[in-house]
Amino acid sequence: MSLDQTANLKYSDKAAAMLAAMEHAPRFNSWMAATLKPFLGDRVLEIGAGIGNLTRLLCANQTLYVVSDVDPVHLAQLRNEMRSRSNVSVIACDLENTTDFLQFQGRMDTAICINVLEHIQDDLRGLRNLRTALALGGRAIVLVPQGESVYGTMDETLGHYRRYSKAELEARMREAGFRAEGILEFNRITYPGWFLNGRILRRRSVSRVQLWLFDLLVPLWRRIDPHLPWPPTSLIGVGVRET
Repeated sequence: MSLDQTANLKYSDKAAAMLAAMEHAPRFNSWMAATLKPFLGDRVLEIGAGIGNLTRLLCANQTLYVVSDVDPVHLAQLRNEMRSRSNVSVIACDLENTTDFLQFQGRMDTAICINVLEHIQDDLRGLRNLRTALALGGRAIVLVPQGESVYGTMDETLGHYRRYSKAELEARMREAGFRAEGILEFNRITYPGWFLNGRILRRRSVSRVQLWLFDLLVPLWRRIDPHLPWPPTSLIGVGVRET
């Protein structure tokens, strides 16, 4: 649910507002960053970083952190935000464009792709491109929305082509040449709200008040989330390049 991420598409005004709103959800962003950090290596490539909400939380301890996006406005903001961080490089990189990945060619320890794969038509090509960037033993960390049955107006507004099941994500990663190290379930707490807003009420945005209340209670959500009886809103696939 990291609504701060972008892909190679033009967002509507409402989608742009939803993306920007996540800058004001620091507790949620910290929760996601804490979930991802154990899988990071020294040399990291982040695809579709948006305005850098997660980048700021993940880049501090890495030898090299390459942050990328396709939106010129976001790239300009990232360059401004990251100019004082000597270990961070900002580039344009399109997940579907194989040529954009030639500069990496087995150099990176980790490739992070958070809420981007669902935005592109050819998700298999995107995963294969991630694999080419990784050194042997390197990991791809791919977060996607879970549950095609809750696909609704919120997904349409954000430009989602699909939502994934655990089996579908694992199969896609294997098809791209990864050994699927694991599929983590993340953020059950928002699943009923996503269904209500997107399928029943047919809403296309989340109010700032809703988001503020949700973020305020994230310490509670983190404690109870693993014990909730319904599916997660997101899946995090961890794939290893072995050949």
